[in-house]
Amino acid sequence: MIAAVVAVWGAAVARTVAAGTVVPWDSKNQVYAFFRFLAAAIEAGATPFWNPFHYGGHPSIADPQSLVFAPLFVLWALIDPAPSLRTFDLLVSSHLLAGGLALALIGRRAGWPAAACVLAAAVFMLGGVAAGRLQHTGMIVSYALLPAVLLLVDVALDHRSTAAALAAGVAAALLVLGRNQVALLLCVVVAVAAIVRLVAAPRPGRFLTSRLGVLAVMAMVALGVAVVPMLLTLQFAALSNRPAVTLADALAGSLHPANLATLWAADVFGTHGTYFGPGGPASPDLANTDDSFNYLFVGAVPVLLIAWLGLAGGGVVRRGCRLWAAVAALALVYMLGRYTPVFPLAFAHLPGVDLFRRPVDGAFVLVAALAPLAGALLAAYVRDGLPQNRMLPALLAAAVVTGPAAAAVAFAAASGQAGHAAMALAISAAVTAVAGVVLVAGARTGRRGLAAAVVAAMAAAELVGWNGAFRLNAEPRALYAALEAPDPADAAVLVVVERAVAEAQAAGERPRVEVIGMGGPWQNLAMVRGLEATNGYNPLRIGAYDRLVAPGEENWRFGFRRFPPSFSGFDAPLARALGLSILVLGAPIETMPNLPQVPDAELLLAGPRAWVYRLPGARPRVELRARGSGTTSAEAAIGPGGALGAARLVAWRPDRIEIETAAAEAATLVLHDLFYPGWIAAVDGAPVPIRPADILFRAIDVPAGPHRVVVRFAPLASANLLAALRGLAGH
Repeated sequence: MIAAVVAVWGAAVARTVAAGTVVPWDSKNQVYAFFRFLAAAIEAGATPFWNPFHYGGHPSIADPQSLVFAPLFVLWALIDPAPSLRTFDLLVSSHLLAGGLALALIGRRAGWPAAACVLAAAVFMLGGVAAGRLQHTGMIVSYALLPAVLLLVDVALDHRSTAAALAAGVAAALLVLGRNQVALLLCVVVAVAAIVRLVAAPRPGRFLTSRLGVLAVMAMVALGVAVVPMLLTLQFAALSNRPAVTLADALAGSLHPANLATLWAADVFGTHGTYFGPGGPASPDLANTDDSFNYLFVGAVPVLLIAWLGLAGGGVVRRGCRLWAAVAALALVYMLGRYTPVFPLAFAHLPGVDLFRRPVDGAFVLVAALAPLAGALLAAYVRDGLPQNRMLPALLAAAVVTGPAAAAVAFAAASGQAGHAAMALAISAAVTAVAGVVLVAGARTGRRGLAAAVVAAMAAAELVGWNGAFRLNAEPRALYAALEAPDPADAAVLVVVERAVAEAQAAGERPRVEVIGMGGPWQNLAMVRGLEATNGYNPLRIGAYDRLVAPGEENWRFGFRRFPPSFSGFDAPLARALGLSILVLGAPIETMPNLPQVPDAELLLAGPRAWVYRLPGARPRVELRARGSGTTSAEAAIGPGGALGAARLVAWRPDRIEIETAAAEAATLVLHDLFYPGWIAAVDGAPVPIRPADILFRAIDVPAGPHRVVVRFAPLASANLLAALRGLAGH
């Protein structure tokens, strides 16, 4: 069984490797860059808690997508300072393998035959969201943890095992630390599954009483592991640019009912070619969805089992199926969002739902439920044979299948693609018919085990064939070469940029760069190359910085850059205070939309891949000012200040800065790094407070004479955690 699960997973991975592809988009442009920073920080002997190469400085420890609390990635970073694109993909995919194996073991413990275990694992590892949304690394990792948590909880309760309880608590904490909507929904699933497990025991009261110690261990461990990271994330959220989510925003992330046809017909909307289905431009009321969100393909065999054996045959109400049938139904209602009255009620009344803007994320829960449900139904077939179908349940099952199919054809007809949709449905119907014949033949000949193995193999082949290395989860590795091994054109640009940065650093400065219009892989390339950047690609940013600098979430094209009054151009006082010295642009600066005024800049490279400019007038990273010279207006405050002596950087790493000062009188040291909770300072070893300077930066009072100032990021210090807790209580 285990070998078969690994073989299915390996076949899908092999397709990706053989095609020379990698998981695209956010997986590389955002999360892989974080992984490279994590590895580089560890190699440098620093903590990866503060990322200076991203939006002028970023609290990685509080960012759910930073991988700081993802054990497998951290362990790999300890041995590999520059992980490859392929390594990253294999690490992500290995989480799915672990989830599939855990689900197979759950089935084995329930007495399923090997074929049912493999079917459930294959659907879990390769079905729907596990393929279509493989780019969303954090959600994939959260999704993959669910079976492990369920398995460990079951083992702990069955055997009253303290070791299993400890492991279950850690696994549950890691699920919580996904800190995304998928993690929230899956935590609810775990809680419900545990309650069902307790209630279903022969003597529930006695069973619960005898397991109170085990439950207490699980709860305490989960709380102990998760509480501090969660507190830091909540601290960041309160200070971030994250807007409040309205019901209208959330409803725009609903699943169109016609997309349910993709559960069994992979290409019904051209997902494997040119997508023409609901979402995005085709459906303005579903603007927060696209083809990757809407792709649900788990295969014809699981849908056949659920419709025929489950709905028509009443299998969904059997023990072992009831929980997953109910979870799947609730997830489906949640995903549909605007198309049922349930989601608006949940948004208004259930804690946590109003924090997220895409009910379609419930698809992760749907697939996580369909996988064990299909496995349990196939196991019931092997054990009991085909059920007796009744009229009303059979009509319900037929409606469940034909309704979405008809809606899909109708939607496709509006764009002249009805024939394509009908053909995709016909292909799925043919696979369904073959699987049905196999199951009937197995029941009649008494070879149900063999029939189950055949249909499980069919399902696995269909999943590998449709969901392995296709448009939504595989693009040529060369498209992301800039992040790993830049091609000659990109390498030539980086030589110019890094030479200019090195020259400034040799003069005692730490210049910042801004990259615009260079395409997706360049959005966070500064993080990979160790260049301090004023922008990047991440939906989460420090709120005050985002308002004043307005770097935007994406910089792959010029049109996303806005210039508010506080940052009126690349030569604005705030730009100079940030130390912005190098611009890397995908076209000449004079062609940039929205730029109020072309700055007086030195052209270092004039295409054809990039235009690189050096900006004059950047302020020093550290400077001394007269006491009391700080103001609360960023634009007014960033002036020349009084020169009261000398301040220079003598040591720097991401989480620690050392500065020597020599002031003629008591002065204020201004460090042009972002003010954020958790940074602490000491002058000659004596702790001193840090206060805001010019809203964004850090100010530290220093006495007259020579002194050494050490500034370091200590987010786990008790003072910061207590402050975060007080701030949370205040809200």
